[in-house]
Amino acid sequence: MANHSHLKRKIVALVVTLAILLSTTAVIAAAADTFEVTLYADGKTVLVQTREKNPVDIFEQAGFGAQPGDFIDDSGFSPGTDGTLTLYRAATVRIIDDGKEGLAVIAGTVDRALTEGGYELREEDVVYPAEETPLTDGMEIKITRAFRVQVTADGQTQELWLTGGTVKQALAAAEVSYKADDEISPKPEAKLTKATDITVGRVTYKTRTVEEEVAFSSSTRYSNDLYVGETKVEKKGVNGVNKVTYKDKYVDGKKTGTTVEKTVVIKEPVEQLTLKGAISPAYKPVIMKTGLKPISVLQPSSKLQLDENGIPKNYKSVVVGLAKSYSPDVRGVGAYGSSGRPTIPGNIAVDPRQFPYGTELYIVSTDGKYIYGYAVASDTGGFVKTNSCMVDLLMPNLAACIEWGARNVRIYVL
Repeated sequence: MANHSHLKRKIVALVVTLAILLSTTAVIAAAADTFEVTLYADGKTVLVQTREKNPVDIFEQAGFGAQPGDFIDDSGFSPGTDGTLTLYRAATVRIIDDGKEGLAVIAGTVDRALTEGGYELREEDVVYPAEETPLTDGMEIKITRAFRVQVTADGQTQELWLTGGTVKQALAAAEVSYKADDEISPKPEAKLTKATDITVGRVTYKTRTVEEEVAFSSSTRYSNDLYVGETKVEKKGVNGVNKVTYKDKYVDGKKTGTTVEKTVVIKEPVEQLTLKGAISPAYKPVIMKTGLKPISVLQPSSKLQLDENGIPKNYKSVVVGLAKSYSPDVRGVGAYGSSGRPTIPGNIAVDPRQFPYGTELYIVSTDGKYIYGYAVASDTGGFVKTNSCMVDLLMPNLAACIEWGARNVRIYVL
């Protein structure tokens, strides 16, 4: 009887143990079907245990309902294993691309808004806010496009893509140094706002010293020893010599300018002095051709003395001017002039205001070819109204009148 009771207790213990084992196995099996997912949504972080394989269902399980237009980032999720899911709500954002604006309703990050909107970006373009920033209603996304900047220096050209800054900053980015004398275009302080070509001209200087001739100056002085129209070099000019030091400027090896650094006078120039005649040509001696006979038939008084050229030695004054000619044949002049004197060669027509009737004159041509000779102011010339000449000389005949024509004369007032 005792052995029977002991056996019964062993059976009961075995059954209890087996029940415990089955229960533990069931719990382990149930736990093995769930996995852990970290959810990010609406500014919250939630850790859930789930058997769901669909991200939408997992968010539903956690109480976050996804709406049309929302976006779930499942890049960190793999069904059945621990992971992360992020829920982005749809938002209305403004995208400004280099001043051009556009609106978009989208969920996700700035990067997704630009990608979905078809905005192609260069690596150098600048986007604000940062591309990983979550989108929110009313957000403004600004794209600043980079532009091309070419830097040319030392025979090489580099291409940069910049969104702004100054020429100085662009040169620093290109690792191009420069000196204060170098020529930079545009200026280093200039702001960059568009595609720009920047050039750096390397400036060097060279000095040279040369001897140069210095032209003499000239001056003029009037002289009473010369007649009007005559000149004479009183003192001849002599060029001087200077030693000049130049500073030549070169840009990239090419000479672009020069300045005078120093001038030393080796020899002073001598000014040239020229004398200019101040005596009236009326007082210049006339050399008459030999063998000339006076045209006038009037005989002067014995007081009139002539030199070897047939020029008066004694006279009151001399007048130079144009003398025309006329003959009785042409004009049909009467036997006497307006002063009462006969119309014969020697009695000439004048302007009585200049030469009153009866004024005694002696007339020769300035070219030395004719001696009209002794004459008396006897008639009023028709030229007085036109002022076309100074005197009108009466010739013996038409042939002599034509030969004389009109020529300059020297009139000696006796």
